[in-house]
Amino acid sequence: MHKPSVHDFSQPDTGNQAVPVYLVAGYLFFVIYGSLVPFSWNGLAFDTAWENFQHIPLLELGVASRADLVANLLLYIPLGLLTCGLFTGRSRDPLVLATGIVLSLLFSTVIALAVEFTQQFFSPRTVSLNDLYAEFAGALSGALLWPLIGMRLQKITLDILHGGKNARHAALLTYTLVYLILSFFPYDLLLSYDEWQQKLTSGQMGWLFAPSCGNSCTWKLIPEALLVAPLAIFLFQPLQRTSLILAATTGIMLGVLIEGLQLTIVSGISQGASIISRMAGMMLGTALIQISPRVNWYWLHPYIRPLLLLGLIPYLGVLVLINYRLSGNWLGLTEGIERLKEIHFLPFYYHYFTTELVALMSLLLQAGAYLPVGIGFWLWHRTKLSFNSQHYCISHPGVTAGILSCVIEAGKLFSPDTHPDPTNVLIAAVSASLACYLLNLLFPVKSEVSPNNGKLNIPQTTDSDHKVISGSNGKAADQINDPEKITSQHNRQSPPPTFSATLSRTETSAFTGASEQQPPPSRRPGWPAIAGTIALLLAGIAAITSPLGALWVSFPLIIYSALLWWRPDLWLVWVLAFLPLLDLTPWSGRLYWTEYDTLLLATAGIGYLRLCFHPYTQPILRRPAALALALFVISTAISLGIALFPLSPLDQNAFTSYYSSYNGLRSVKGILFALLFIPLLTREWNAPETAARRLALGMSLGFAAEILYVLWERITFPGLFNFETDYRITGSFHGMHTGGAYIEGFLVLAAPFTVLWAWQQRNTLITLLTIGLYCLGAYCVMVTFSRGGQIAFGLVTVLLATGFSGFVLRRRTRIFSSISITILITVLAGTIAWPILSGPYSQSRFATVEKDVVTRADHWQDSIDIALVRGSPVFGMGSGSFPYAFFWYSSVPARPSTYTFATEDKNTYLQLGSGETLYFEQPVAVEPGQRYMLTMNLRSQAPNAAITAPVCEKALLYSFRCFWLSLRLDKVPPGKWGYYEAAISTSEFNTENSRVRRPAKLSLYNGQPDTTVDVDNISLKDAEGNDLVLNGDFSDGMSHWFFSTDSHLPWHIKNLFLHIFFEQGWFGLACFIVLTGYLLTRGLIRTWHNDVLHLVLCISLGAFLAIGIVDSLIDEPRLAFLFYLLMITGSISDTHPLPLLSGNRTRNTA
Repeated sequence: MHKPSVHDFSQPDTGNQAVPVYLVAGYLFFVIYGSLVPFSWNGLAFDTAWENFQHIPLLELGVASRADLVANLLLYIPLGLLTCGLFTGRSRDPLVLATGIVLSLLFSTVIALAVEFTQQFFSPRTVSLNDLYAEFAGALSGALLWPLIGMRLQKITLDILHGGKNARHAALLTYTLVYLILSFFPYDLLLSYDEWQQKLTSGQMGWLFAPSCGNSCTWKLIPEALLVAPLAIFLFQPLQRTSLILAATTGIMLGVLIEGLQLTIVSGISQGASIISRMAGMMLGTALIQISPRVNWYWLHPYIRPLLLLGLIPYLGVLVLINYRLSGNWLGLTEGIERLKEIHFLPFYYHYFTTELVALMSLLLQAGAYLPVGIGFWLWHRTKLSFNSQHYCISHPGVTAGILSCVIEAGKLFSPDTHPDPTNVLIAAVSASLACYLLNLLFPVKSEVSPNNGKLNIPQTTDSDHKVISGSNGKAADQINDPEKITSQHNRQSPPPTFSATLSRTETSAFTGASEQQPPPSRRPGWPAIAGTIALLLAGIAAITSPLGALWVSFPLIIYSALLWWRPDLWLVWVLAFLPLLDLTPWSGRLYWTEYDTLLLATAGIGYLRLCFHPYTQPILRRPAALALALFVISTAISLGIALFPLSPLDQNAFTSYYSSYNGLRSVKGILFALLFIPLLTREWNAPETAARRLALGMSLGFAAEILYVLWERITFPGLFNFETDYRITGSFHGMHTGGAYIEGFLVLAAPFTVLWAWQQRNTLITLLTIGLYCLGAYCVMVTFSRGGQIAFGLVTVLLATGFSGFVLRRRTRIFSSISITILITVLAGTIAWPILSGPYSQSRFATVEKDVVTRADHWQDSIDIALVRGSPVFGMGSGSFPYAFFWYSSVPARPSTYTFATEDKNTYLQLGSGETLYFEQPVAVEPGQRYMLTMNLRSQAPNAAITAPVCEKALLYSFRCFWLSLRLDKVPPGKWGYYEAAISTSEFNTENSRVRRPAKLSLYNGQPDTTVDVDNISLKDAEGNDLVLNGDFSDGMSHWFFSTDSHLPWHIKNLFLHIFFEQGWFGLACFIVLTGYLLTRGLIRTWHNDVLHLVLCISLGAFLAIGIVDSLIDEPRLAFLFYLLMITGSISDTHPLPLLSGNRTRNTA
């Protein structure tokens, strides 16, 4: 028999009481306590207090005191509401309600008078008629609200306490009301023209970000988006069908409403970014509604605890970031203990000494920080089928969160930038306990004990809207403690017991759009969940730590992840489409990690998590391909080990230079990411035709994106039809800052897929679009002025025309039109290429072929000598080792200039060495026709040292108009720091008045032989004193800085096969030749059997390898990833024949 608690709402209420007495008493205590804190007794005599109270002043309050006045009003609204409910009960009689309102008002007024009188005895409390009027108004408003909403509020409370489906709806309704109420707190409205004028000039509003609030407005966008998600669930869950477009529109309307009303509040901040964040939050909530019915949460049971343990360290890291500023300055043990004497342990003591808004935000921040503790406890014990104890749910999370908060607050004793607040311990305990308690109410699971054997039966959901699922037989009871038996029993029963009946009704494929459904295996693999979670965590860390700003990377990543979770079947399209665009290294300064790497991790993480619900079961690769790939991966691993060990120190130079041994990690990123996507590719190729369409679409989109970038580059710098200037495009492949053939390598890889896309679609408009794309691609390859790339593209065009013509002839339908289109593409591409090839610059390039061959051959021989003498001929020198090996062991006398970071007395600075030209640079937003002041600190041991610091209109490698500046270090003796400044003019910039302005860069170059210059504290300030240089003191190492060089041979071997030999030796080269040879052979066989995909793959990979004869190519991670991904795709598709010869148009599910 269930024993009722003090006031158990789950039991029938036989009385007329609407509001419990203890609830009124509790809130009354809160009012009194909050009105008298900090309880600083001032010793005022009672007679004096009485005399003063009879002459309470009416103060003229300004804008700053308005929030305090509103706070008093809001404080007494619940008191009037609760006391009116206590006096009237459930009666709807007008006379009873009127009497209750009067009694409530009298009671609240007496409390207000008593509190105001008592406040005189406590400093620094003040008493005024303003407060009394506000409190009276609040009590009156609350009393009048009871007849209108009192019984509705009571019903909502009862629904929550009863648990189940109604409780979830009531909780969402309550959350929505609280969200809207707090959105306009503290209600300090603008009441005069002067206040409006001051608000409009205060910097508290902005089209994107409000200037006055700095980074805080940026960081709050993430919680803003997350807090809106429950509103979307409340609004759209009752609808049978929802769309992200409707959610986005609703989010924008909500954002406009809130941000618009924030304009009317003194303390309100209005910014456009918050509208976008609320739109994203509304879309996130809607996506959860769409996804949750498809997920069978039962399968998460075995993985909940491992995932919670996995998330423990990131959670603690976030908790530290929330509570500490991590400035690096810490106090000693003695100083920290001394600070303990100054701490006030009275609850909410420190909240009194700040504004109402700051106090509320602090409380919500601390409560939100410890909510995961309660959620974690609930999830942890949710896997125990017997867990239903509310006492446990209150005590254990509360104690754990309290202890954790104690540790956090104690640590603040030793941080001079923060102060401990013991109240946070109380907030943490209550927050965690409340979270666990409410979750147990909202998602109840009751377990029964069998009277026969005392073992637990399978849990029953208590929601009234779902059929009870019970393991009533003894066999189920015997198996309940064995996860293996539970899993096998689940596979035999239909429907299975679910983790939450409210979130799952049927199990469907996690990959929307797959045309072939796989039967569920007997046991779902657990590794995808762990691998996916790790990948997402790493992606989140990479985004948060990005030098570009956590928000600018994290927010788009969250949007992308949400869309990918919604449509995981499109991952291949997005991965290929974004490949040429997401390398922002010139702006971030991170040489070893790009934004594209972050996107790949997020894509893999989402994909692996989706695999948990629909794992693949088909074979992956043919045995020869699998063996060859495995051997090459082993060779790569050996090469990486050679490069890394013995480990170098993890200092500020570990990941900022290609000379570091850790460059091996960067070198193998491409193949590692390609291997990471094998499970997703295999799952994708369960529907071969759909997968081939997505592959072609993704490559075509990437091809188009690169074309647009190249067209912008040509228009901005040399001119679209200028074929005489010495300018070779680099496109979006910023890895070409040390030279290379990456842009032409990508173009010849991607171009054949545009033809495949048109072949698949069989649409006139798409065919015309493909013709245009291919011709523009021909233009882009020609203006690389790379002879190898131009020849490879010509071969690609001829082979595509020949191959597709053969398919058309075999099909024997629409022969004339298809052959005409093939000829048209070839003729147009040749027509576009001919003026460029016959131009003076191209002709000068072809005239030096013999000389360049000799230079290249000498370079190859030098590289081979280094590998044979200094490394292992069998296993090579190690991944990413060529720049380092060439610098130290080459027989060539010239060496590139160097840069390193050094620290002296906790101050980090840049050291620039001399050698062949190397520009250490940063983009700067200078305006044409302006003057700027460049300042820096310089030091050198050499008496003749000097540094050149030009500001130029500059592409990646080529400079145009420049202001050249050379500073000689002769102000101070050698070895001493000197302060140098010089004026810079941009009067010559953009003299053509072009609408497309060229970007500018500030560069540093040490041209004095045999000297080293130390550089620190660089700034470039405009007339208003704004500094255009980021990280000018190099405290963040390489962040926001980049480099480019005119000397390319020291960084690349300039031959793909020799590159593999140098890094991996004969063993690696043999494995690579066997792997590529086998895959190309299989591709040719599949092509002979009318597989158009393998025709395109063979042409694409063959052209890439052809360019590899004169360039390394795969030392650029993105290009290496694409190359290996296409190789693996070819191997996987070899096991899934693709009969596209007929060319019949089928429904495109991509």
